[in-house]
Amino acid sequence: MLPSEVLARVAAEAVPAGLGAGQLLYEPELSVIVEGRVRAFIADPSGRQLTVGYLSASSAVGLARLAGRRYPTAFQGLAPTRLLRVGDERFTELIRGYPRLGWAAAEEISTHLDGVEAELARVAFKSLRQRLAYHLLALLPANQDDHLPVHQAQLAAAVGSVREVVARSLAPLRQEGLVEVGPAGIVVSDRLALARLAGS
Repeated sequence: MLPSEVLARVAAEAVPAGLGAGQLLYEPELSVIVEGRVRAFIADPSGRQLTVGYLSASSAVGLARLAGRRYPTAFQGLAPTRLLRVGDERFTELIRGYPRLGWAAAEEISTHLDGVEAELARVAFKSLRQRLAYHLLALLPANQDDHLPVHQAQLAAAVGSVREVVARSLAPLRQEGLVEVGPAGIVVSDRLALARLAGS
C-alpha cells in the first residue's frame, strides 16, 4: 500500500483523460485507469491483432515506455474509460522520494508481463475453442450481465484470428448451449461451462 500522501499528490497533479469504447491508444504517457476497461494488444503489419491482457481500475498504462522499453503493445477501450495522466517527469520525481512507488511500478510491469506469458501459453498449447472460451469470459467483466453481447470482430482480434474462423469455431459452442449468436453479437449462455472449457 502506497503512503496516502503519495496517492493524494499523484491524484492532485494528474491530468484527467478519457478513452472511448473502441478508441485506440498507442505509446501512452503514464496513466492510471480510474474507471472502465482496456485491452492491451499487439498487431502485425497486416492488421491482425492478438490481445495480451485486460486492464481495469487501478491498473496503469505507459509504464514500460517510461522505463525505456518499446514493447509493441497498444491499448483499446472496451468501455468508456477515465484515466489520470501522471506525466513522466513528475512520476520520476515521486519515485526518487518514495522508493515504494518504484516497487509498485515494478510489480505492475510484472503483472502485465505475466499476462503476456499466459496468452503465449494459450496460443501455444490450447485449442482455438479453448481460447475463444477464455476471451469470451475475459471480455465480459466478472460482475457484468452475461447478456451483454460480444461482437465476433472483438473476439477475432482477441485471439489473433479472423471473423470467418471465429464464426466456424463458435458453431459447436452454440450447439452445446454455451453461447447464443445473433445479429447483436455473441451472448454467454453458460458461464461455468465456458470457464471449464477455458481451463480457468
